[in-house]
Amino acid sequence: MSKSKYGKKVLKTVVKHRRCGVCFWWKRHRPGQKIRQHKCVHNHYGSARSMEATSGVQGVQELMKAGIQVEYLEGDGDNTLIAKLKKDLNINMKKRFDRNHIVKNVGKSLWALHYDKTVKLSKNVITHIEKCLKYTFAKNQGDKAGMEKNLIALIPHQFGDHSKCEGRFCGYCRKRDEVYRHRSLPHKGPLKSPVLQTKLQAIFDPLILSVDQLIDLGSSQQCEHANREVTLRNPKHIHYGNTKAVDYHVHATAAFVNEGRHYIPKVCLIMWL
Repeated sequence: MSKSKYGKKVLKTVVKHRRCGVCFWWKRHRPGQKIRQHKCVHNHYGSARSMEATSGVQGVQELMKAGIQVEYLEGDGDNTLIAKLKKDLNINMKKRFDRNHIVKNVGKSLWALHYDKTVKLSKNVITHIEKCLKYTFAKNQGDKAGMEKNLIALIPHQFGDHSKCEGRFCGYCRKRDEVYRHRSLPHKGPLKSPVLQTKLQAIFDPLILSVDQLIDLGSSQQCEHANREVTLRNPKHIHYGNTKAVDYHVHATAAFVNEGRHYIPKVCLIMWL
């Protein structure tokens, strides 16, 4: 996907097939015979795990050959594609982490604590901590010092320790002469379990150490939207992967994202001509 200033368009689609349906059928039912002439779709010879990185390298390479400069990639914490670009194309490309993936990963750790019998962590507290983390990311983009201070103070703040807080995000520091109430926490008061505080702090310590990567976050929401549209036209319960059909479905999705449903009469007009 391109940046928002270009209209958030799908610039490149790459479809990989690990197996061709015709070749597979012929080898199974006509062993030893020459496979009939057909358009073979088998174009990936590695594992399924390496398919994403291989497709990404191919897409970047084809875009660069077309004169389109790729500045950075946005995605989750998987650096396999970045490493493969550096190895195969000798490109040191920048990586921007997706804020939604980071919040989701923290949420998984919080929900794991929810089912931990040694501590008590309610759904409302999990929602509140995720909201605070989103607020931290939104208000401190480009500000390393502010991001680090906010992350350090986030968990102690929930337990009534405001020594590390600042007035820009803590109501207690702004109005010390008033009784501070945690509006989103149970009973309007701070959390009290020291065991819970230790385990929550262990979840946020890696974020504090990687603050350099958090001050410039991106968003892969448009890519996720395109992937969702692909699954609507290419559902997983119907296997199209062995044929060219999945290629047509992906290309149709790209046309829909870029042009809307207006691409249908345009394609029909070209077919009639």
